[in-house]
Amino acid sequence: MNTRRWCLGAALAASLAGCAGAGDAGRDVVRGRGLAVAALPPATEARVDEAVFGAAFERGPGLTLLLHPRRLPRTAADTGASPVPAALAAALRERGVVRGSCEPPPDERDTPRCDAAAAGYVVRVSDPFRVAGDTLQVYLAAARFAPLTGPKPEALRLEKVYQLVEARGRWRVVGEARDPAGAP
Repeated sequence: MNTRRWCLGAALAASLAGCAGAGDAGRDVVRGRGLAVAALPPATEARVDEAVFGAAFERGPGLTLLLHPRRLPRTAADTGASPVPAALAAALRERGVVRGSCEPPPDERDTPRCDAAAAGYVVRVSDPFRVAGDTLQVYLAAARFAPLTGPKPEALRLEKVYQLVEARGRWRVVGEARDPAGAP
């Protein structure tokens, strides 16, 4: 099993490296370079994001995920990030994937506070990008948050990139890598 995971990771890293030189005009593009955005209906994109969150976190009743109201942009700078479509946010809430939304201050180095009953993670996803055929690539950034009152857990941020395929109506992650160009 470890050999299989290593091979999938190596394939994903090679795919990311191969995308790095493909035709994007801006040198500041760090996510989805050379890849086209996959236009998906909100319900389908919600299932894709649910698979990504399932790969990133051990989901259960004690996990609180709040959706960042803006997409993770293609660039390292946070300027120009588009809003998450309302239909996608609603679909994620209806499926019980997220419990609401929170937009931490942009340069928050400490653990941000959000209006929630318990600590958890603010999750932010990129547009889904078409890699090849039926494979999609999605970038995820997550930051631990604290509720409005009470102690703050230690700050934690991560960014990963996932590749997914659909099989029998279900999206599953087939590759995962830490995004070296992502959040600290």
